[in-house]
Amino acid sequence: MRYRIRSFAAACCFLSLFPVNADVLTIKNGKKIEGTVLREEGENYVVEVRVTATIRDEKLVPRSEVLRIEKTPEYEKAFLEIATLSPAPELLSEEGYEERIEKLKKYIATFSNSNKIAKVEEMIKSLEEELDLIKGGAIKFGEGIIPAEQYEANAYEFDARIAEKKIRSAVAMRDYLTVLRRFDSYETSFGVAEGYAALAPLIQQVLESYSESLAESLASLESRLVSRDSGLARMSAGDRAKSMRALDNEQSQLAARLQEEKAAKVKWITPHAYYKESLEEAVKQAASEIAKLDTFVNAVNTPLAELYRTAWKKLQAADDNQKKQAILDEAKAKNLPESYLDKLTKRAGLTKEVEK
Repeated sequence: MRYRIRSFAAACCFLSLFPVNADVLTIKNGKKIEGTVLREEGENYVVEVRVTATIRDEKLVPRSEVLRIEKTPEYEKAFLEIATLSPAPELLSEEGYEERIEKLKKYIATFSNSNKIAKVEEMIKSLEEELDLIKGGAIKFGEGIIPAEQYEANAYEFDARIAEKKIRSAVAMRDYLTVLRRFDSYETSFGVAEGYAALAPLIQQVLESYSESLAESLASLESRLVSRDSGLARMSAGDRAKSMRALDNEQSQLAARLQEEKAAKVKWITPHAYYKESLEEAVKQAASEIAKLDTFVNAVNTPLAELYRTAWKKLQAADDNQKKQAILDEAKAKNLPESYLDKLTKRAGLTKEVEK
């Protein structure tokens, strides 16, 4: 919620907590206020200030108290909007790199007189160098760029670590449905990977929280429906009819989505707070997964990352198809996931027909 503080003394004290690269108003008592002077309004300046990194507010500063205003060049303000574009975050796509580079080039074209041009050119160069590596099969993960050759030789390990990190990110956001869907994909893609033992207890906690949330929604559904009906009853006849049609349409869409997801055997269906059948189905799925996870939570890790890495090296030294096939058969017997068997098969120069 945005509001305006009209207490000048409070504003001076408050603004000093969040200095930004913007206009500087020097007050007659010697204090300084940093922000962006938007306009004059009566006897005041309207100044936009940064409250936090993402929140801005407007403050009123009496013109009579302002000794002078030092205007920050527009190119300085614009630079603040692009300053964080480099370095790029990990796992950024090629398109993501290109979008960042384009924004930086636009800045140079718009503010050719900026004293930040050299810095922006340096940022562009860094992003373009990384982009060339990404296009060649490298990935940015952890502390830096993983070369394509190193990634390919350790694809299972890196992919599993990336998937695990995405799961933990969703946990931090309390996006439980995304967590569970990503964990399902993780199990499908990697089996019992090295990180599984650490993830399993976390997923158990997520399942418990998710189940509690679903139970609360089911328990309160009837009272919420009554409350909603009460609100509808207070509407005019026309508005009530319109709202009822919208609710009926929503229920039809929710029913259709549930049936589609069940027909597609979606592991985690999408529950809706006002659709009982979806909540009940989600509760069943959560209960089933909790029981399954209890069975595997103490499972012994299968060193599949090392299995993949070793097989990759062995295939380089293998000098005939029979030896190569034996390496592939061993990896398959130890339950290396199919997608990584495919990578090894390609590495061996064999086809699916030869593998069989």
